[in-house]
Amino acid sequence: MFVKICGIRDLDTARVAVQAGADAIGFVHHPASPRHIEAAGIRAVLEGLDDQAVETVLVVRRLPVEQVLKVAHHSGVATVQFHGGESDEDLQRAVSEGFSVIRALSLTEYASSSPTSSISARLMLDAPEPGQGQLIDAEEFTTRPAEPWILAGGLTVENVRAQIRHLRPGGVDVSSGVESSRGVKDHAKIAAFVQNARG
Repeated sequence: MFVKICGIRDLDTARVAVQAGADAIGFVHHPASPRHIEAAGIRAVLEGLDDQAVETVLVVRRLPVEQVLKVAHHSGVATVQFHGGESDEDLQRAVSEGFSVIRALSLTEYASSSPTSSISARLMLDAPEPGQGQLIDAEEFTTRPAEPWILAGGLTVENVRAQIRHLRPGGVDVSSGVESSRGVKDHAKIAAFVQNARG
């Protein structure tokens, strides 16, 4: 089970996630978010990790692709996660510049669209408003992706195991569900989440 801890803002939290066994850590570059971090801050965290084996993900929403790629290159991340209906051309530009890509869609967007298979991008299915702690309604999720996909939205230490059992994703992504307050990560919850996701 692929596990991503998102909304990392400091080195100590990044280390906790890596030591807990997370496969990926995400950095939110979105000024309206309480989890926002600038490119220089991301780079400082990555340099402090001493090249530990974890996927590093820049999470963006509704930014021009030129700005996204500038931040991605400056920060040193390996992957860009797009929220907000970016075009196939934007995703392909990121791939062409050497980044892995995650395409995040709400369940509504996924149900009303046909994501292209020509772009080398992993699919993440999220709640309508990413980062708001909303859980995907399993009753509305009638058409499952054919390829392995990542589940996000409202996951917590308490519900992640049940959501994996009901929805059968290939991976999970959490942010608010491992926080003590909005934007502040709880280190004990991070460790418990990883353990429960794989339990």
